[in-house]
Amino acid sequence: MMQSKDKEHSVPVSGIGADLRGERLRQGLTLDDIVQRTRISLRSLESLEADAFDRLPGLVFTRSFVRMYATELGLDPEAFLARIPRVDIETTPMPVPPAGSGRGKWDPRLTASLASLLWIATAAGAGAGAWYYANHYGIHLVTTVASTPAPAKRVAPSPAPAQAADTNQNASAAPTAQSQDAGNSTPSPNASGEASQTMQASTANSYDGNRPVQVILTAREAAWVQISADGRTAFVGTLKQHESRVIAADAQVKVITGNAGGLDISLNGKPLDPIGPSGQVRTVRLTAEGPQLVPRTPPASSPL
Repeated sequence: MMQSKDKEHSVPVSGIGADLRGERLRQGLTLDDIVQRTRISLRSLESLEADAFDRLPGLVFTRSFVRMYATELGLDPEAFLARIPRVDIETTPMPVPPAGSGRGKWDPRLTASLASLLWIATAAGAGAGAWYYANHYGIHLVTTVASTPAPAKRVAPSPAPAQAADTNQNASAAPTAQSQDAGNSTPSPNASGEASQTMQASTANSYDGNRPVQVILTAREAAWVQISADGRTAFVGTLKQHESRVIAADAQVKVITGNAGGLDISLNGKPLDPIGPSGQVRTVRLTAEGPQLVPRTPPASSPL
């Protein structure tokens, strides 16, 4: 404690700091007491009492220290604040900038360039990954083709009852023969000739010769379809009238429909005959060799 008092007496007395120090000593307080009450560092208080304002952090902090110090001693802080010397900006020397560390300034334009390169690299990587996955894992794209109105459907005269019965009996009795005939079928000129020509004209630009199996489905009537390419589901839903789908595959395209007579099918640019009558469920496999109808599995006979 004696060393602290000796140190206090060694501080020169003048101006604001001298008045604050004198009032502190009169009240019997030490610098440590003021530190505890104001939370001002001991070094700053010593500089303030010595009127060494150049050793304080700045004018704003100096005014704050003087205000807290005077208020703690019960003095009028405004009287002391008015006595603080003001800095002349025009005559005050500018501080010497620190020595450079040898590192160049960062150009903001370089940040924008690096960000652009990063986005380009990310997009290119994503595109390359999608191309690799599509070409090595058999993912096939299904494209909706802009359809054109089909010509007016020709209404054929209904067959006699006996002929209709014979036709249904033959179709149910020999599904395998119907499948073989469908593989070697040729387009019927009166049933699908004009519609097939229209379908070929509207989808000529969508033909892709990179895969051996190219299938085009066009709905003459609304038809529910399930399409798979090389064992992977490509589309499930209802094709509206005049709506088309293009499917590409490496081995086969399988089509299941609930309205066989409402679909026009083209395989590798060649229109096929209808795979069944309207309103009937049919399944057909389409390969580079041709179409193959899949017969429906008959229900198992119950034991007697």
